[in-house]
Amino acid sequence: MAQAVNNYTFSYTWSNGDVITGGFSGNASGNLINDLTHISFSLNGVVVTGPIGSSGDEYGFSPAIASFDGQQNKLVFYNSDFSSFFISQDAGPVYGPPGTNFFGVKVQGVGDACDNYTGDAGPGFVCKGAIGSVMRWTVSAVPEPSTATMLLGGLAGLGALARRRARS
Repeated sequence: MAQAVNNYTFSYTWSNGDVITGGFSGNASGNLINDLTHISFSLNGVVVTGPIGSSGDEYGFSPAIASFDGQQNKLVFYNSDFSSFFISQDAGPVYGPPGTNFFGVKVQGVGDACDNYTGDAGPGFVCKGAIGSVMRWTVSAVPEPSTATMLLGGLAGLGALARRRARS
């Protein structure tokens, strides 16, 4: 059963400590998040500015898909001139066995790409160290403001009820 559109934050950490962070909106269903919009990302705090597009491949032929475990990601986030991008998708058999997820990033000319299974560098990139089998991708839902408001309202109601009972 699909959930309503939610906001999500994500991060990926390379073995050398470089971190890409960002966010997007989408529809979660099981392990997958579809219909990605409102995308933002940065590398080590350097934010990609301007409109950011997305697709499931570098040619823009398929829709972007993110997964909570990172192993089913099929996404390319990019700015208008492709000078900054973040890629996470199945790269086997070129970079490893089928199902191997490749993570790559370039922000304003700085970045690298490494296969998270083998640690091999992608074409034109320098690998900053083997990544191994440790998952370095996280994605989590951001609570909606209305959810927090309802929670606070419920807690206030319980407090008022407890106070009323204490008086009697």
